[in-house]
Amino acid sequence: MRHLFTRRGGSPASREHLDHPLGEIRVQRKRIRHLYLRLDPADGSLRVSAPAGTADHVIRRFVASREDWIARQRTRLADRPARLGENALPGTLHLLGQTYPVRFSCLGPGRAGRGRVEVRDAECRVSARDPLHARELMRRHCRARLQGVLEQRVPHWAERMALACPETRIRRMKTRWGSCNIRAGRIWLNLELARLPIEAIDLVVVHELAHLIERGHNRRFYSVMDAAYPEWRHWESALTAYGIIGL
Repeated sequence: MRHLFTRRGGSPASREHLDHPLGEIRVQRKRIRHLYLRLDPADGSLRVSAPAGTADHVIRRFVASREDWIARQRTRLADRPARLGENALPGTLHLLGQTYPVRFSCLGPGRAGRGRVEVRDAECRVSARDPLHARELMRRHCRARLQGVLEQRVPHWAERMALACPETRIRRMKTRWGSCNIRAGRIWLNLELARLPIEAIDLVVVHELAHLIERGHNRRFYSVMDAAYPEWRHWESALTAYGIIGL
């Protein structure tokens, strides 16, 4: 899950590239105590966060020791839904974990300025001027549904984690499910979370809230997540399975 989130307000870090049989490693050295490996969700390339001063051969050996895990993760990434072209409509819409076939109808003369999205009778019906307009209407619908969920779930988890409820905003993100501005006490969540089951949305919310307690992805950070939401690991694979399609 470490490849799915970003944070702001951390310590300065240096970046470099190392060659490796499993692929080039992009290394970020910073003030942490342990090595962490993630895959870039866009292309499956390797990313390692390492304590400052870690020798290159230690990083290479660490990556080699995770070869089986890397292979499994790259297989999962390859099985994700294909990304959408900017003007394309998805054939199906996942909304809060449910799947609906998309039925698009072009607005007739005299209704050029109107359009709507209806999710009922086990399908998503979109009436719009053209596919571009339909995509925008679907984004608005998904944003409204996600906003309604977050208005309930963020306060719930903030209270459970003994935190003040943070400012929460939704935006489109190309590769991340969420990010956290630690100094401002603000979390950003990907619009495409609207496609996921509530339990997977909870995972992302808890992850970002945990950063308000512990900045780094270290033992304390994951102990915070475990204490708040013990089932979070069960839902981690859902993030890869649904993928970010460019809704």
